Amino acid sequence: MKTTANNTQGDEDIQKTDAFPWRSGLVGALALGSAAFVAGTLAKVFLNTDEYDGLHSLVSYSSRMIAAARAMEDEEDEESRLVYDPLATHVAGRKALNKARRRRVKAPPGYGRRWKISRIGIRTKWFDDQLEECLGMPDSYRSTPTASERTHVIDTLSCQKTSKKVFPVQVVEIGAGLSTRPWRLHLPATLAWFDVDRQDVIDVKEDVLHASGAEIDVMSPVRRSQSKNSILEQKIGSLDHHSLGVEYPIRCESRSSVPADLNDPSWKAALTRAGFDTSKATVWILEGILMYLTRDRVDALLKELASMSAPGSCLITGHVTEEVVRDISKHTNSQLMKEWLSGCPREPTDWMKGLGWDVQGIHTRATIANALGIPKEVCAFESDPDNPSSMKSLFIAATIAS
Repeated sequence: MKTTANNTQGDEDIQKTDAFPWRSGLVGALALGSAAFVAGTLAKVFLNTDEYDGLHSLVSYSSRMIAAARAMEDEEDEESRLVYDPLATHVAGRKALNKARRRRVKAPPGYGRRWKISRIGIRTKWFDDQLEECLGMPDSYRSTPTASERTHVIDTLSCQKTSKKVFPVQVVEIGAGLSTRPWRLHLPATLAWFDVDRQDVIDVKEDVLHASGAEIDVMSPVRRSQSKNSILEQKIGSLDHHSLGVEYPIRCESRSSVPADLNDPSWKAALTRAGFDTSKATVWILEGILMYLTRDRVDALLKELASMSAPGSCLITGHVTEEVVRDISKHTNSQLMKEWLSGCPREPTDWMKGLGWDVQGIHTRATIANALGIPKEVCAFESDPDNPSSMKSLFIAATIAS
């Protein structure tokens, strides 16, 4: 207190008779400069946040654009759409939705669709179906209920070398973005789900889901009730959920959000603190994240996942090839694609084997569309499996190496 009083008195003396008159001008200039710097920094932060619809970067904002693409597919008639996602419109936001509507391509008449299937639409379909396959969901609970129509997915359970099948009881979606799978897919009642992504993405997602009537917090079974969303119940069934009065119930036992930077080794500890159990079989989903990491970091990450995986675990992922990344600077004006840092070998089996994973199947958008019997006329992407340009993106299902 004494020191403070003396300092205050000293300041008063300076104001009355300053022996160094230039000092007050310098202090004022520094104060103005500091204020301008702070104002500029804050303006930049808030302007960027506004530009990216509440998110902090273009990469984070891509989650809005992906959700908007799912929303476009959800708007198709029930008989022709590949993805049912009533939450996609909510999480995408108006800005991304408007852009998606401007960019979609009209389908020719006679094919039962208003718009062509986008690259994200076919990608989401494969991840949905492959996840259900990895979890061993009964046919009647699947997005594609007829087994003969599921030649685009791999029966990873049959790939196990054990005498008794081990069913995964955890799903970890890394780079989850604004994915809504825990609310729109039928999932095992005892499944634990973990979303891993940047803090800004998780914050936006939780806020939007809460405002949209989605179940966020897992409550006591005593408080379980039926969904009030009759349309949702018609599409994916009526199940108990964990909170009263929600429009979109969680379709698994639990869900946790894990804010993490994948370039920081502490992400593994954060996942463990959220309840992840390395002794239990896991499905790892890496849908659109690997290209944003360096090749060294991708290799390290896949090794980390293998080391955290119990018998019966599997990995479903998508990646662009090395050629795509090499050609980006020459052939694209996309600012988002310029954020891509790495690709995988066109034949990734040996590469992934060295990282602890046995590849069980590789698909492209073209082979997925072909397996589903989708006419090329309604594909807004290269749909000829023999065309080399269709092999720029690979979708891989792998099991933990034996």
